[in-house]
Amino acid sequence: MWRRLLLVLALAAGTLVFSSVPAYACKCALTPVKERVQNSAVVFTGVATGFKAAGSPVRQHVYTFRADHAYKGKPKATVKVATNTESAACGVKFARGARYLVFAYKSDGRLVTGSCSGNTRVAKGTGPLKAADLPTGVDPATIKQLGKAKPVRQPPQAA
Repeated sequence: MWRRLLLVLALAAGTLVFSSVPAYACKCALTPVKERVQNSAVVFTGVATGFKAAGSPVRQHVYTFRADHAYKGKPKATVKVATNTESAACGVKFARGARYLVFAYKSDGRLVTGSCSGNTRVAKGTGPLKAADLPTGVDPATIKQLGKAKPVRQPPQAA
């Protein structure tokens, strides 16, 4: 009887030890807007217009935006921004057709962002951000902390 009990306990302990997988999660420090701007190569508002899925989990998804205003850097009218595929790796998802305030940094020659960067979905429009464009709960002082908005030049429309 003791042998059976020991065998069952050994199997249970082995199952717990060998089948446990570490849990990973994205952890973000709350950083002020000014610091997020400083840590970014480009800060802009724009509409998400495209998505290219990563070929594998170790690669990154790429979102395309039609930028309308720049708060830092000189983004082109069309901006491609990469992000990790998994939210546990701080990847972020953007909805096609929605307008965002995007904070992106340079990595390996391309723009990258993540859930800790401070990206925010904002109201549709094409003008500089106003307090009314921000979602509920976002401090209106964010607008002032971003600095002066500069319109992004759109390419001429083909006739």
